[in-house]
Amino acid sequence: MKMYKETDQYGVVSAVVGSIGMLAWLIPLIGIFITIFAILVGFYAYDPDDNGFAIAGITLGVMGLLLTIIRSGMVYYYG
Repeated sequence: MKMYKETDQYGVVSAVVGSIGMLAWLIPLIGIFITIFAILVGFYAYDPDDNGFAIAGITLGVMGLLLTIIRSGMVYYYG
């Protein structure tokens, strides 16, 4: 008998990858892939009853993605 749901592991993975994505936005190409992965895994792990890690992963992924897009735009605009 399992003491946890299978999606709980994906929620933790999403939160960890989202945290890494908060640092990866400094390297735009890597940051985009890492943050999109965190968002996708977070949506897969989302469960209305227990969603702490999944919501954290989605939130960190979206924030990292926005930072990556803003930084890429600034590099493009300012050279």
